[in-house]
Amino acid sequence: METKADPHEKETSILIVDDHPMVREGLAGLLERHKFKVVGLAANGSQALEMYLQHRPDVMLLDLRLPDQSGFDVVRSVLKVDPDGRILILSSAQGDASIYTAISLGARGYLLKGIDGATLAEHVRYVAAGGHSLSPESAEKLTRYIASEKLSERELQVLGLISQGKSNKEIASLLSVSEDTVKMHVKNILRKLHANDRTQAVVIGIQRGLLDA
Repeated sequence: METKADPHEKETSILIVDDHPMVREGLAGLLERHKFKVVGLAANGSQALEMYLQHRPDVMLLDLRLPDQSGFDVVRSVLKVDPDGRILILSSAQGDASIYTAISLGARGYLLKGIDGATLAEHVRYVAAGGHSLSPESAEKLTRYIASEKLSERELQVLGLISQGKSNKEIASLLSVSEDTVKMHVKNILRKLHANDRTQAVVIGIQRGLLDA
């Protein structure tokens, strides 16, 4: 993925989106040392879209966990106004479902925080040149997700209500279905997630990115 620097080549412009000031500033300093031009530092999704429209960066480096909206919403918003936008996810969220969702929405890559600076710079350069980039861990988890048995939309709804502490009876009332139907969904959820009980199912759902932490 390495490319040789051309003294006449335009600097690659980067917009960094992360809700932690130290992370934003640290990434900015790191990327500037690798000869990137940081055009903006956004702390939330609204700022991210505003700065993207203002600067039209070559690459947006985006965290998924933001205070006002999810990174997935930012991907949707940016690609709606600029279908060719190059968004590279840099997140601590390691769930296989999160990786799949980001890539399926149109993100050009998915990296995990903790990556070293030189490798990050290579990935950013590759995406700026039009490529797609996944860390080895992300690629492995994406493959695993694609091969796994998926929860249906209704099962995801039920899992979300379980995570809120709702009983089968309460879930049945909220979804206007019978309690037996809810029990069937719970059974399918436990089987598909290889969980022993409802609590473990919720933990696995959070780890995989099926539920918000």
